[in-house]
Amino acid sequence: MSRPCLPVLRTPRRSFPPTWCLLALVSLGLAACSPSAKDAGAAASPLPRTVLVASAQSSASQDPEFIGEVRARQRAELAFAQPGLVRQVLVEPGDVVKRGQLLATLDLAPAQAQLGAAQAEIQRLQAAADEARRKQQRLQAAHERQAASEAEWTGAQAELRMAEAALASAQAQRESMAWNRAQAELRAPFDGVVAARQLEVGQAVGSGLPVITVDGAGRELWALLPAGLKGLSLGQPARLLTPEGELDSRLLRLSARQEAGGARRAVFALPENARVGDTLSLRLLAGAASDSSHVWVPLRAIEGPGAKTAAQVLRLKADGQSLERVEVRLGATAGDQVEVLAGLKAGERVVLAGGHSLAPDARVKPVSSLR
Repeated sequence: MSRPCLPVLRTPRRSFPPTWCLLALVSLGLAACSPSAKDAGAAASPLPRTVLVASAQSSASQDPEFIGEVRARQRAELAFAQPGLVRQVLVEPGDVVKRGQLLATLDLAPAQAQLGAAQAEIQRLQAAADEARRKQQRLQAAHERQAASEAEWTGAQAELRMAEAALASAQAQRESMAWNRAQAELRAPFDGVVAARQLEVGQAVGSGLPVITVDGAGRELWALLPAGLKGLSLGQPARLLTPEGELDSRLLRLSARQEAGGARRAVFALPENARVGDTLSLRLLAGAASDSSHVWVPLRAIEGPGAKTAAQVLRLKADGQSLERVEVRLGATAGDQVEVLAGLKAGERVVLAGGHSLAPDARVKPVSSLR
């Protein structure tokens, strides 16, 4: 039996808008409900910038540190006493020499010729003086017998005096020539080591210009100390920082004459095995300190000075979250530290890094170290 044919019912198909239309509607809705980007940026507060800070240290609370140079206690800078051409150089830097050892010579031919001429002149004047003396003796005998006039006798005496004066002058000239010839040689004044040599064979050198330096026994550390240091005295204890470790030292001499910037040269004790020319860090121990009202800060904290501005630092305000720029007056430097004579107090914190281009009222996050 066959089934009756029934009509097929079809559900009408819904039409949906395109996908891009839906995205546009969503965007418009979000835009209507959210504040503008400009308003959002204004509402959000900026994060504080991290800055590296350090505290100003009181001069009385730290041992000042300086740099010194190792020098020989016995040192000679040798120079020729007359100009000339270098004939021979017998040593090199680093050579060990003995007292009296010949180091270098000038061309001796000119000095030798002058010495020969002076000797010949002496012989000639010696003969003239001998002849004047014999003549004076003959006239003296005749004058005593009244066989010679007073004028002849006086003339003979004057002639002898002139001949003797000329001979003495020639002898002095010869001594000068002999001295010049001796000065054409450089000899070691003591046992030591040739530290420097500034001459070559054939070179023309002037008189009085150091050409060879000889270092003898003993070693010392030379350092320039700022004028602001107080309480310095002979025997002042110090500590030397060497690659092998720390060494004890003491102040041997302190110059009374001030050098550039008011600094004074100080000499400290060193062991004999120290190498000339090396530089060592020197730390003065308790007993030598600057004015207690002064402070020390790292050199990195200093800005300027410029052509129209004084030296400045960025100082952390009392709130610990903002900065202010202050002018400071600087004093001596010691290693990577600088003395501040005015503008800062002990304990105040200054910016070392991270404060570039920050406005004075900008919020900061101070840290004492960067990891």
